[in-house]
Amino acid sequence: MALFNHKIRLVDIIREIPDAELTRLAKETRVDYCTKVLNGKLMFYLLLYGMLKINRMSQRGLADAFSSPMFRMIFDTGDKKEISHSSISERLSVIELDFFTLAYDCIYKRFNSLYSKKEIAKMSLERVDSTLVAEASNKLLQGMTCGNEYKKKKMLKYTIAFDGMFASFPQIHSQEKYANESLAIPENVINHCKQTKDHAKVYLFDRGVVSGCKFVEMKNTDNLLFIGRLVENRKLKIVEERSLEEVDFSCGDLLRDDLVQIYGSSNTLNSKGNVVRKLELLDETFRVVRFKPIKAKEDILLITNADSLPADTIAEMYKRRSDIEVFSFSQTRIKL
Repeated sequence: MALFNHKIRLVDIIREIPDAELTRLAKETRVDYCTKVLNGKLMFYLLLYGMLKINRMSQRGLADAFSSPMFRMIFDTGDKKEISHSSISERLSVIELDFFTLAYDCIYKRFNSLYSKKEIAKMSLERVDSTLVAEASNKLLQGMTCGNEYKKKKMLKYTIAFDGMFASFPQIHSQEKYANESLAIPENVINHCKQTKDHAKVYLFDRGVVSGCKFVEMKNTDNLLFIGRLVENRKLKIVEERSLEEVDFSCGDLLRDDLVQIYGSSNTLNSKGNVVRKLELLDETFRVVRFKPIKAKEDILLITNADSLPADTIAEMYKRRSDIEVFSFSQTRIKL
């Protein structure tokens, strides 16, 4: 039920955006301080228009969009009929980002309110993923480094959640430690869970999360259910083997369904005073479902704290994780 699977008219989207609320947020954040033409609200609409109508968005593309009769007819551009791409670049470099953060939260709540509880229940799966984006080192003051000393680049990591309809809780990481998925993704999951009390979400993530301590931390967070994928050679201790007799499973061949303990690692000093990593069996138990999907070459191991759900349901839920990989505003088909 992703947004890009539907034909949507641009005017229908704009009608649902609370224009008066954007005006209020502009005043609160002072986003329009010392600007005459490209005020915060107009920049918001220009970027939105660009994401929905321009195949490869750029500053020149936004400048062309600004001067188009359609944009000037829909939005209030005053007497200004065109603007240079350099003016857009300069405005973007200094604009108050809090305005866009608050605007997104406001619109997210508005669009979310248009759906019934039954429809929202269908979107109770929260896919979480991260991606690294590399930039030339002279563009970023801080970031993770990659490449050799002559072609060194800096990277930013973006972590975001996607419920099948809307993206939410985006985070940008520039510190080296966040190159580790076991830090970036659990942090996003836990913080997203804590911001909404008593929600009915199940968080899905891939095998980038390997830290046993982070699995324990997520399990011990109130109201947090998760399903993640484990690497095939993960070291486990089986506590209880669940019976597979009379279990309906439609996602391939169900091989195991066990309660297990997992290992975590910690840094210790050896006899020579060197720091070494030591594996320790953690006290918490988790459920691990192993199955071979239809026409697949390798088994899939899923780790979860949802003990009461059928194995088939857990596998079906995890299959929806890949939705976040194809989610893109550029794939949305918009009609005027």
